[in-house]
Amino acid sequence: MGAGSVNMRGRDVIFNIKVGDRRVLLLNLKDSSAAAKDLSNTTTYATCTWKVWKPDGTLIINASGSFTNRSSGQVSYSLTAADTVIANAGNWEGEVEFFNSSSVLSDISETFNFNILESY
Repeated sequence: MGAGSVNMRGRDVIFNIKVGDRRVLLLNLKDSSAAAKDLSNTTTYATCTWKVWKPDGTLIINASGSFTNRSSGQVSYSLTAADTVIANAGNWEGEVEFFNSSSVLSDISETFNFNILESY
C-alpha cells in the first residue's frame, strides 16, 4: 500500500476521478431491500452533504450536494477546482450525510471509494 493512501475495504460504489476533473457525480441510493431510496420527505431529507476523507480524517470534500431525483434516491455533487488538485490525489473514502429541516443528521449513505488519479 502507498503511504497516506489506502483503501479500507472494497465498496459497491467507486468514483474514479482524474486530477482537474469538474464533472457532476451522481449517486443512486438504495434501501435495505435494494429498492430506490425515497428521499421525497423534505422534513427528513432537507439537505445533503458530500464528504470524502483521507485515512487520517482530513476532509478532501465537505460540501453541499443536490437532490437530483428525490423519489428515485438520486443525489449529485459538482466537483470544484479545489476538490481535484494534485495534492488530493489518492484512494479515499466518502459518504453522503442527510440532515432534517432542523439541521440534525437524519441518515447517512453507504460508504463509497473515491479515487483521485494523477494521470490520464
